[in-house]
Amino acid sequence: MFVVDWLHKQAQHHPDKLALVDSASGRALSYRQFDERASRFAQWVLERWRLSPGDRVAVLARNGPEYLEMLYGCAKAGVVMVCLNWRLPAAELGPILDDAAPAAFVCDEGFLDVARALFGRPGPTQGDPAQGGPARDEPARDEPARDGQAPTRAALPGLVLSPAPAAHEPATAAQVAATVAGLEWPDYESALAAAGARVVEMPTRPMDEPWYLLYTSGTTGRPKGVIQTYGMSFFNAVNAMLATGLSGRDVLLAALPFFHTGGLNLYANPIIHAGGTVVVMRDFDAGEAIRWLDGKGRDAAGSDERAEAPADPGDGPARRPLPITQFLGVPALYLFIAQHPGFGQARFEAMRHWSAGGSPMPLALLETWSAKGITICFGFGMTETGPTVFIPDEATARAKPGSVGKPVGSMLARVVDRDGRDCGPGERGELLVRGPGVTPGYWRNPQATAEALRDGWLHTGDVAYFDEDGDYWIVDRLKDMFVSGGENVYPAEVENLLYRMPGVAEAAVIGVPDPRWVEVGLAVIVPAAGARLSEDAVREHCRAQLAGYKVPKHVRFVDALPRTPAGKVEKPALRARFAA
Repeated sequence: MFVVDWLHKQAQHHPDKLALVDSASGRALSYRQFDERASRFAQWVLERWRLSPGDRVAVLARNGPEYLEMLYGCAKAGVVMVCLNWRLPAAELGPILDDAAPAAFVCDEGFLDVARALFGRPGPTQGDPAQGGPARDEPARDEPARDGQAPTRAALPGLVLSPAPAAHEPATAAQVAATVAGLEWPDYESALAAAGARVVEMPTRPMDEPWYLLYTSGTTGRPKGVIQTYGMSFFNAVNAMLATGLSGRDVLLAALPFFHTGGLNLYANPIIHAGGTVVVMRDFDAGEAIRWLDGKGRDAAGSDERAEAPADPGDGPARRPLPITQFLGVPALYLFIAQHPGFGQARFEAMRHWSAGGSPMPLALLETWSAKGITICFGFGMTETGPTVFIPDEATARAKPGSVGKPVGSMLARVVDRDGRDCGPGERGELLVRGPGVTPGYWRNPQATAEALRDGWLHTGDVAYFDEDGDYWIVDRLKDMFVSGGENVYPAEVENLLYRMPGVAEAAVIGVPDPRWVEVGLAVIVPAAGARLSEDAVREHCRAQLAGYKVPKHVRFVDALPRTPAGKVEKPALRARFAA
């Protein structure tokens, strides 16, 4: 089986349909313009950088329409995009670069200092600057360490993204060769203007061919690049359509970072596949999200209900409201929106489907949204699963709050005990997943691949169970569970209860060493503004509704919880701070 260039298909069928909108500037692209700009990037990759099929292009950039242009441009060129986490320092990005071995590098203007730290020099110094670095027949080489410093990585050809690109005349060769902030990398917009204007249609790609790499946020050992294939993206789109009714009439507010599977695949890629519209948030802001979700974001012009793009993406903000119909956020985003002063008056009338995932969602938070008549369909997925595995329908989400429902579309799931035997209804065990949305493995890491994929099933590391109806619940991560006095304690269960306590804005629970019980719970709480909480009051709240071994022995109050770029609570950071 194979996949086709679905961006090009949409540009053929609906050339003037609105495809992408930058939420900050209102800058808009039609499918024709999106396809043309992705084609220009593909031609730059092939003709200027002279990359070969399978070469990697690393991208260190915030969300923006340009990110998706590059993703689909890489597909057209047959190269693999490496989506880098811009929140990581150079010291953590370095091992990822060494693992991915990219042949070119693109970064936001704001990350040039990181690029200098990664490559140990002001920028490429060999080859034709107009190409953005060394020629492929004269590759730069790693230099030895000097004065005790780490070895210098070879310079790469590259491009620099400006914060808010504007329309401009095609660049001259001299303009393209100009340096940007000391780096001999062309500006992205100038490079696209100088590239060929021919529209490139991606040849058919095998389902198992890698399209891009997403590096997991693991905290130990070698960084793991999860291979994302064309088939994974295709089946994730199909699964999302089946589960949510997603179609070309939908407008998505994309608020999660694009270096994360939730950002690209829930549901930006499926929306593009269906021919809908993606409104891209460069950075999440609760107030701005409310404005968009409530139909009061920046205007978008068009000739029909869903609007079409202005003639030129640089013509400025579009001209009329664009109703958002789809949104997916991690629990933290829903929490921040619910805590914003504008939440109470917002009506969200155009919104058709609300989804959540990424980490356990407190039932109290689900109830806060339910009080507004909104049903959040809390699902489950992983970078390794494309990611969609579970999304409940609204009836299940209302009847069984916290359930992720049944496996969607082409995905299969089972729960097994420690001996690998299948569990029955209500029995807790490890969740296993299989299906065409599952990754073929980790980039250049056969050991990790063999550990995760066994007998055709992906071992997720999540504790789950299902009921008599076949609906699943995700209990917690196996690695977050701790054993106190011989009893298993699942932090998510305690956290759910803490979120119901008046005065608690955020909460996380970890296991810490104890001389008597081996491990006990420690609750880390962010008090709500003006709230006065005490350790005794927190323990009493828990003791009234939990078994004694589940009640946190320790309570700590903090101003904020550390979070990963995906919005998950960074529990390793809490353990390092409180469990030492």
